[in-house]
Amino acid sequence: MALDTWLIELAMGVGKLFLNPLLYWSVILLLLASTRRIKQERSQFGLKVFDVFSEAKNTWSVSLIGGILLSLAAVGGGIVFSYPVLLLVSAMMILLSISGRFTLLSAAYTFGFSYLILLIAPPLIAEYTDLAWTMDLQSLNFTGLALLLSAFLLIEALLFLRITSRATYPELVKGNRGKWVGRHRLKKMAVIPFFTLVPSGIIEPFADWWPVLHIQGESFGLILLPLLTGLEQVVKGTKPVHAAKRIGRSVLILAFLTLGLAIGSYFEPFLSLAAFGVALIGREWISFRFREMDKQEQPFFHPSEKGLLILGIIPGTPADQLGMLVGETIERANGQQIRNEQEFYSALQRNSAFCKLEVRDERGEIRFLQRAMYQGDPHELGILFAKEEYRLRNQEKSG
Repeated sequence: MALDTWLIELAMGVGKLFLNPLLYWSVILLLLASTRRIKQERSQFGLKVFDVFSEAKNTWSVSLIGGILLSLAAVGGGIVFSYPVLLLVSAMMILLSISGRFTLLSAAYTFGFSYLILLIAPPLIAEYTDLAWTMDLQSLNFTGLALLLSAFLLIEALLFLRITSRATYPELVKGNRGKWVGRHRLKKMAVIPFFTLVPSGIIEPFADWWPVLHIQGESFGLILLPLLTGLEQVVKGTKPVHAAKRIGRSVLILAFLTLGLAIGSYFEPFLSLAAFGVALIGREWISFRFREMDKQEQPFFHPSEKGLLILGIIPGTPADQLGMLVGETIERANGQQIRNEQEFYSALQRNSAFCKLEVRDERGEIRFLQRAMYQGDPHELGILFAKEEYRLRNQEKSG
């Protein structure tokens, strides 16, 4: 196994990354999602809450580590994918993400629908496509695709489990009783750098057993793909972090179940169909079950006589620096009992140079926070509450 051969293919594989439209689509997709979110934030809260591209923030460590481990496993284990298959998966990721719903970037959908097309399409398009492409489509590596599916579900689960209270997006909606309540949107997208083997290249097999999962060809090349995965879920009846952990654990179980079926498909090929079926149905069931359970719950972020419930924290503001968290309740400000936003603002005005807050955390314990106030600090410390939309309040004032 000549090292220079691998280095040449590695360099060529990296170069092919910049020819892949999926790389540029991922940037466009993030920009569109951020622009839409910021427009909604300005309409509801009167300002931008999170920066552009925050939908990809805190995903890079999972993306890079996951991509490296997955690439080492795929190349080291000798898993080969044909160009038509990789093209179809990339096209499916673009197609499903056009709606802007990141939940459709789950591997259960992108790989699941790709699998269904690969299962059905080859006989139907044989007379309309090039013979080489037809042969590639007919000699599919379903086990390798199933293993890739389970790995991406595992990455999705980790993205859910790593969500913090500072990484969910607050929104305002009208409740059943006509009052404004808050909810949160979990939304993340990750770009996974994935090296894989493809037919035709200058890499020769270095052992009798390698490659393990291959198609036609006696030599192989490398290609680097910017594969996408994402998540999106609206949470109304509980704290967003708790919801993220609950969904993440469910997706993690689904990932391991799919992995078991994918490994089994190496010995019994029909199990690859079971792996994709379980992933597709299981992921849809997880989303459906959470939505139905969330509908049954009363809105978590609603006005209360016990204090002001924190719907959101604007990054970099005094509230963020004080370590205040989404879901905590402000009970006193500068010694004054707080029951609504007007009382909170009035209490802060009592001492324009300093503020003392009593905040009840999720364990029911009181935290005492204090901070000097400076010129230019936001008048509500950068805290967002469940109240009427900023746009509607301005319309009423101008009317």
